[in-house]
Amino acid sequence: MHLKIDKKFRFIAYIIIILFLTTTTNYNFYNKKIFNIEQIDINGFSEKKNLLIKNEIQNIIGKNIILVKKNDFYKIMNRNDISDLIIKKIYPNKLIINFIPAKPICVILFESYKIVLGDNGKKLELVTIDQKLPIVYGSKNIRNIFKVANLLILSNIDYYKIDKIIFFKSGRFDISLDNEILIKYPIKYSKKIINYSSELLNDKNFINSKIIDLRINNKIIKYE
Repeated sequence: MHLKIDKKFRFIAYIIIILFLTTTTNYNFYNKKIFNIEQIDINGFSEKKNLLIKNEIQNIIGKNIILVKKNDFYKIMNRNDISDLIIKKIYPNKLIINFIPAKPICVILFESYKIVLGDNGKKLELVTIDQKLPIVYGSKNIRNIFKVANLLILSNIDYYKIDKIIFFKSGRFDISLDNEILIKYPIKYSKKIINYSSELLNDKNFINSKIIDLRINNKIIKYE
């Protein structure tokens, strides 16, 4: 807290000094527009991709650093490989932009091809994947798949132990774990019921169960 206050105090003091100088005897100093952006550093990707992104945002050069906001980068944020960005302002005229690359969360399998879905809800152009990801079957609805995958990630289920996410026309889904246990969820699924299914996996009464069926409200059916 003290660190943030000290930084804020120093910045305000710096502004006061600059305003004093620019409103008294140094008109030429004012004309230099010292708060206009002169340098941008890009981080987050490979050196080559960072340079490409830097070239795409050259229109930021010359703008007032104090007025620059995240919304000024909305066009670059539309890239499928970007999840988010963090802007750091180095006064008086330098920007450091740290891009957070989108990470793959599942692979959607179609009849003749597959799509890698990122944690930003967009399709990723990846040739290889470094980690095991759930395979999605039965749906082409990217928005709904992202909603379910994100719900599973935020739940108590170990997401990276999910082998398959299987969607049905009714709107519900099942998950198949890497230990070959199948969990069937109802149409009206929620984070609460997913967390409940995680509890059942650790319940000694369900140790030998290969199928846990939660489709019927207030009723658990298990198959061994």
